[in-house]
Amino acid sequence: MSGVWRPERRNRNIGTSKSGHSKPSDMRVPESWQDKHGNYSRFYERLEVAQEQVFTIGDTSVTMLFEMPREGFTYGCTPLDVKAVLTLVAQLTPCTPDIVAFRQPTRKQTQQKPVWGRFLYVAEIGKHAGSAIILEAQELGAVLEWPKRMVLEDRAEYERLVADGHRFVETKRSFEAVLEESAVRNTILYRTVLHELGHMAHYHRDVLGGRAALDQDQDVARALYFSKPASEREGFAHAFAETLSQSCGLAGEIPFDPTGRD
Repeated sequence: MSGVWRPERRNRNIGTSKSGHSKPSDMRVPESWQDKHGNYSRFYERLEVAQEQVFTIGDTSVTMLFEMPREGFTYGCTPLDVKAVLTLVAQLTPCTPDIVAFRQPTRKQTQQKPVWGRFLYVAEIGKHAGSAIILEAQELGAVLEWPKRMVLEDRAEYERLVADGHRFVETKRSFEAVLEESAVRNTILYRTVLHELGHMAHYHRDVLGGRAALDQDQDVARALYFSKPASEREGFAHAFAETLSQSCGLAGEIPFDPTGRD
């Protein structure tokens, strides 16, 4: 065969999925540790102008940082609501977070790394430092999509979402629910907050729990804790949240009016 280049013999993969045609671009949330002010932090520790309130819950002072949500977004609850829940369960948990931050994610973060909330064992948010629960604003009217083919963990989470009041409709390939205020409130206030407290309680028991810790050396105990499979830590947090939710529900303490309680 002649070694002369023949333009009519084009690559057969051009314009097909093999060459990347129609595939989504690799958009990623910027992971820079340095913010626009030159401070070093993770992207979810960065809040714009935030309202600050300090509450005393039991023997702990809790700082609430509230970033105003953009139009069309909601947290489903207020700092007073979260204070009420933390007060209800204070006697049932070994510890309370130092910070609760209400955070408005960017569009790219909402698309690429959507979460209801996070627990940070050590956080630095502005001038505040300590353990933190971060709750993220959700876009009302956005579609929550869940696949039909699920592993056991996904099936369990799907059932929890249904119990929260998310109204899923079956489509050809998935289950879809439009985010509504009441369901977002149930998921964030009565489940996510309690779930993140579960992570905190697990860490407190295994690392800071004295004789009950995984090792008497805290550095070793910490390494052992984080070496556990993520599924084990998530399982503990889910079970912890379910126990607290059932206890408060049976006592008639939740749910309560959306205006919060002082």
